[in-house]
Amino acid sequence: MKKASLLLLFLTLLSCASPRPSQQTPWPVRDREGNLRGYKLYLPPGEYRGLPLLVYFHGVVSEGFSRIPTLRGYTGSPVEETGLIEFCRRRRIALLAPEPLYAYSFLGVSAKGWLISKERDGVERIIDRVIEKAGLDGGEVYLAGISAGAAFCHHLAQGRPGRYKAILSHSQAYVDEGSRLLTPPRREKPYGVLFAYCDGDYPELIDFVVRSEALYRGSGYKTVVLKNLLPSGHRWSSPNNERFWRLLRRLGNPN
Repeated sequence: MKKASLLLLFLTLLSCASPRPSQQTPWPVRDREGNLRGYKLYLPPGEYRGLPLLVYFHGVVSEGFSRIPTLRGYTGSPVEETGLIEFCRRRRIALLAPEPLYAYSFLGVSAKGWLISKERDGVERIIDRVIEKAGLDGGEVYLAGISAGAAFCHHLAQGRPGRYKAILSHSQAYVDEGSRLLTPPRREKPYGVLFAYCDGDYPELIDFVVRSEALYRGSGYKTVVLKNLLPSGHRWSSPNNERFWRLLRRLGNPN
């Protein structure tokens, strides 16, 4: 009887234990279809309750890109390649990287990105679950993404405009799943939008960024656009992480 009581106490303590600084899906999340959703959570060492949260979304990823000359060097900028993990650790920011569930055909190869209509519910549940379980500051949540991940940030923010303080749209804009540019609705309390693109990025994506920033600004949103960042090409500009964070906080907390 005593051994059983000790085992029950151990299991109870284990279920209440805090997550490690880096952990794959520490708390289970299911979307409305019942699918288990994966994510990576990075917490700084020590006390993390009450910290701000940065949610990062990579671009489209596919092993098949190696067979396409124009995409041979493109990785989709997974979070491990952005420098954000170490940056957020140093700056004491909780970093969350949801993982896409649905595959689809992109340029003739099987790929995973962010199908807006299918992914949004699951991702919102991941964000809410992590904030609740880790005790993070639900009033200081920022979104950041590159390429398809950037477009997904816009749709998340437009779907719940009071949830996110500001978003970072890197190398893409507010577009629908058919890559048509969208005009943001006017908001009583618009969130901030930081646009950025690298030197030598795809011209059509640069055009989307420039035009979308003007549409947001014309609709009353607080915006900043950073142009021709390094490194060159269609990738996350990791040398600018400090600048990105400073501008996100300024856009999200203008007073």
